[in-house]
Amino acid sequence: MRHKAKWSLVMSFILALSMVLAACGGSGSNESSSSSSKDGSEKLAKNQTLTLREAADIPTVDPTQSTDTTSSNVIQMTLSGLTRMHNQKYEWDLAAGAPKVSADKKVYTFKLRDQKWSDGKPVTSQDFVYGWQRQNDPKAKPQYNFLFASVGVKNADKIQNPKDPMYGKYQNLGVKAIDDKTLEVTLDRPAPPFFYSILSQPQFMPQREDFIKKQGNKYATSPSTLLYNGPFTLSDWKKGTSWTYKKNPDYWNADTTKLETVTFKVVKDTSTAVNMYKTGELDETELSSEFVNSLKQSNPNEVKNALISGTYFLYLNQKTNKNMKNLNLRKAINAAIDRNGLTKTILNDGSAPSNFIVPKGFVTGPDGKDYRSANPNEGYPAGDASDAKKYWNQAKSELGIDSLKLTLLTPDTGTSKQVSAYVANQIKKNLPGVTVEINQQPWASYLKLNQSFKFDLAFSGWFPDYQDPMTFLDMWTTGHPQNTTGWSNKQFDSEIQSATTGTGDVKKRWNTLLNAEQTMMKQYPIVPLFQQGKTWAQKPYVKGFQFPSYGPEYDFARAYITEH
Repeated sequence: MRHKAKWSLVMSFILALSMVLAACGGSGSNESSSSSSKDGSEKLAKNQTLTLREAADIPTVDPTQSTDTTSSNVIQMTLSGLTRMHNQKYEWDLAAGAPKVSADKKVYTFKLRDQKWSDGKPVTSQDFVYGWQRQNDPKAKPQYNFLFASVGVKNADKIQNPKDPMYGKYQNLGVKAIDDKTLEVTLDRPAPPFFYSILSQPQFMPQREDFIKKQGNKYATSPSTLLYNGPFTLSDWKKGTSWTYKKNPDYWNADTTKLETVTFKVVKDTSTAVNMYKTGELDETELSSEFVNSLKQSNPNEVKNALISGTYFLYLNQKTNKNMKNLNLRKAINAAIDRNGLTKTILNDGSAPSNFIVPKGFVTGPDGKDYRSANPNEGYPAGDASDAKKYWNQAKSELGIDSLKLTLLTPDTGTSKQVSAYVANQIKKNLPGVTVEINQQPWASYLKLNQSFKFDLAFSGWFPDYQDPMTFLDMWTTGHPQNTTGWSNKQFDSEIQSATTGTGDVKKRWNTLLNAEQTMMKQYPIVPLFQQGKTWAQKPYVKGFQFPSYGPEYDFARAYITEH
């Protein structure tokens, strides 16, 4: 998900790029939901209020429109689906337990818990049917419904394909309400390994048809035009300034929720956020490079870091910039950027240079080995500065040009600005005759420009939706809504299709996904830059606050405040 850019840039880092495109995570959790530690030394504070920072406002709280991590996190904290991600794995949420599975492993029958919406009406299986169908109704203009086809929900790929006779006929989607508490899900093929985890995503949440139709165009524009059935409700939303959650006492698992209030303040500038942290106005904040060392000196026990699963890259727009169709130009841009300098000097937050698609330490295969242990561990580097000049000279000859002007689209947050300035300087320095103009935009505007191909280069990132290589790979197939490069490759499409349908042979599917990344990186449709490291400052009294490796970008559903 863009951080998403879902990224899915998709935070100061995560919060300064909290807009990464939808598809990151890590080991930064202090997991606990108890009121005291094992030795009894920790006691809950009377005031269970947590104050956090985001670098941008919420783009949307409509599950059909969510493509970024900021929106996704709000939805996942206020709504509940069949499962919920917690502590790096899925748990049963509104599903009362594991479903009954048919012999051919294509039909899953879930029993629902008793749960009410915030207006007192019960959550029913029909709410799931409507929510899923709305995600596949072209009239609702869904932005992230490809997940239904990715997981193999029956007929989803046909319903989403404008060229198929079944296009738009969402009634044929493989989801059915047997009764108020029984939901039947039918797949086109045996479920992939990530089936249960993906059901925790906003796109698979229930939605109430009568409420949405009554609200009309006002739906999801304010806290009062939303319904809630999750751990929290959205009690206040001052657009552009802050938003506040309140504990939902009617949530079925409310006993595990200790926090009463969580407030996010929109603070674009990291230096301002650090000052707010020092004065106690924030309980946690991301740190950009210039603040890491000073905070380590002044607050050594409060600075934490982790290498997480978010990846950052440049889109190379081949759709509206025909020069980008030239392979040597794409290789030249790849080779022109010193990723070591970027991660060590500009970021200084534990991020690691990358020239790959699927990150390190994210997922293991049938043999128990990390994905990166099979494919080149350091990725597919295009070369160094001297190679960049060589590729650029070849590109100029092939294109019949001597110079090139490019625009680099980027979010207007602090870290994004720093990274984009560095990238632009590297390209201009190592590709004589190339000029790069940076176009900084607020997150919502960035997403619109990116989706409409109004850029030459675009800085973005991806946070995984589920724990499988596919979440980083299938978005690059021909015509995919997140593939805003315009790149198309028949071999890659075929490999992804094979891995999508071949869920019955786990080993073969894994090898196909390995080959797909190799196919893609021979063509350099994007410029991988770094795997995200996260360095943040967190008050010692904040416990159980997590940054998962997939699913929600941050999880405070079981966080709590100790006496201090």
